Amino acid sequence: MSQKEFLDRIGEIDRLELIATKIRLNAIENITKSKVGHPGGSLSISDILAVLYFGRTYDPNTALWENIMRVDPPDPLWPNRDRFVLSKGHAAPALYATLSEAGFFSKDLLKIYRKIDSPLEGHPAMYRVIVENGKAVEYGTKGVDFSTGSLGHGLSAAAGMALHAKVYGYDYNVYAMMGDGDLQEGMIWEACLAIPNKKLKNVCGIVDYNRLQVDGCTDDINQLDPLDEKFKAFNWDVRVIDGHNFYAIIDALHEFKMTRHQKERPMMIVANTVKGKGVVDCENVCSFHAVPLDMDEYERAEKDFLSKINHLEKKIAAQNPPEIRVKPLVKDQMKEKEQNLREIIRKNPVQPYTEPTATRLGYGNALARLGEYEKIFVLNADLANPCGTTKFVERYPENSPNPSERRSINVGVQEANMMTMGAGMASCDKIPIVNSFGIFSTGRAWEMVRQDISYPKLNVKIIGSHTGAALGEYGVSHQAIEDVGCMRVLPHLVIIEPSDAVQADILFEKALEFQGPVYIRVGRNPSPIFFGENNPFGIPPIRDFKIGKGYTVKEGEDITLICSGPILEEALKVAQLVKESVRVIDMPTIRPVDGDIIEEAAIQTGRICTVQDHFVNGGLKEEVLSVIGERRLHVQFDYIALSGFAESGSKSDLYEKYGLSANRIIKKLGLTSI
Repeated sequence: MSQKEFLDRIGEIDRLELIATKIRLNAIENITKSKVGHPGGSLSISDILAVLYFGRTYDPNTALWENIMRVDPPDPLWPNRDRFVLSKGHAAPALYATLSEAGFFSKDLLKIYRKIDSPLEGHPAMYRVIVENGKAVEYGTKGVDFSTGSLGHGLSAAAGMALHAKVYGYDYNVYAMMGDGDLQEGMIWEACLAIPNKKLKNVCGIVDYNRLQVDGCTDDINQLDPLDEKFKAFNWDVRVIDGHNFYAIIDALHEFKMTRHQKERPMMIVANTVKGKGVVDCENVCSFHAVPLDMDEYERAEKDFLSKINHLEKKIAAQNPPEIRVKPLVKDQMKEKEQNLREIIRKNPVQPYTEPTATRLGYGNALARLGEYEKIFVLNADLANPCGTTKFVERYPENSPNPSERRSINVGVQEANMMTMGAGMASCDKIPIVNSFGIFSTGRAWEMVRQDISYPKLNVKIIGSHTGAALGEYGVSHQAIEDVGCMRVLPHLVIIEPSDAVQADILFEKALEFQGPVYIRVGRNPSPIFFGENNPFGIPPIRDFKIGKGYTVKEGEDITLICSGPILEEALKVAQLVKESVRVIDMPTIRPVDGDIIEEAAIQTGRICTVQDHFVNGGLKEEVLSVIGERRLHVQFDYIALSGFAESGSKSDLYEKYGLSANRIIKKLGLTSI
């Protein structure tokens, strides 16, 4: 007996059609009554969602039927569960209706979709439990594995989750649902290239190919055909199906589930669907992409759905299907090595620095010496050596014969994909370290940092190397002079700019211990060691640094220079070259900034000047000014910063021309040279 015949015999298709109809009814009810939402794309994916969450396939090896997706609604954070990422996040109403039908949360919650204090956001919000002030706090929606909404991100998130399973020995599948509008984003194709190349065979992509988007037909706006051939060219195993044919959906998902261990390629299912499926007024009508039904349209649709539900329930009740043996859900728990990060830090102390060293190398040394902490995973985008990760990558290469040592990956020139892959891995309770030049980490990938890391407060450490005009000869395209500003506007991010390699080495420890996203700004070129033994500035060695604390490295009474980064050298030179008594404060944490040390300096010296190799807007200057304003400090304020883009040239020439050298600082501040 074929699977199709058996599905008919046990009434499986009727059962799934009934569930899909309930999903559609709940979805359009939520959209219509809240007067906002996306009915068209929610209706087109309802059949696929019904099969994913409620469908069953037959395993001839065990002679048992088993659920397509391995999930446990009472335990939505079970580490070895299958994951689902709705990349086309605007179809959230269908997902919420599915999750409530599956028992992740009460159907009563659907009534407060998009309302204030509701866990059902307009677009899916990842479910997380975060300990804050000693108390567990829930965020997001139970059953949602990743926050989406901005198109193009979902497949990259799925890649990060799949990579986690591959490296850390988990055996789960990751399903990513994309729309045809989604596929017009370049980031999707970055992921399409990376997933087969990195042999992430536990990814199943599904395209809701309804051929309509916000402004019209995809064929008129940005044609995708031949879509199947494109995926094949990217080395995917492709299946083209009718996305409303339950037999076809089950067959494709069954094939993926039963054969992915044997195949060399991930699977992409191109599901031809009808936008607005099931609602006559909506079907194949572009305007219903993001416009709710009016009450007359809704009442007609509701009547049709209720009639269909009644018919299917009676039909199912009249059936006498044979008993089937269903494979019980066995919640195997992976046992990862228990490690104490504090103990690893204690056993692997910072080694002495005796000569000028780039802060990127200080960070890289810390990464290498703490590499045995297995939660660390390093992602590079073709800049492993420039970003200082070479030692770690050599010890933990992605092609290591020992799977547990494959704790690095080079995705190639794909900063956007890399950032969201890191977020996907962080959603699995690992600590991804995502590396690139600062201009790319915070510029090209800014939206990914915002949507996928900052918003869900994921524990990703973002490294921005080669920053500031000090980069020199690389020129404007690579001199990140606005990166701190880009990160400062995002909630939840800690921002660190170490001044020397010692500080970079130690503060990376603190970043690892901190639970949450961190941006670390480091430089390319060697800079003096300020905090080591016998340093040229007479600063007493500092053995420990803390996030959120500034350090007075020279006392003074007439003016305070507050610096972050290696430009501290110029501030210290100023103090040596003028008659005035200059206090110098090193502020390695830009956010949260040390307000107490700023207030103390304002009271005691009466004049403050910030010094940073960064554009005038958005950087240290504004963080210090916020403290001055909030605390109503009476202080004369100045700043040293770039007023615009620089150019190619040596660091010394650029600092002199653009006002960052000690000589130019003295002149601007009207200080008296000795």
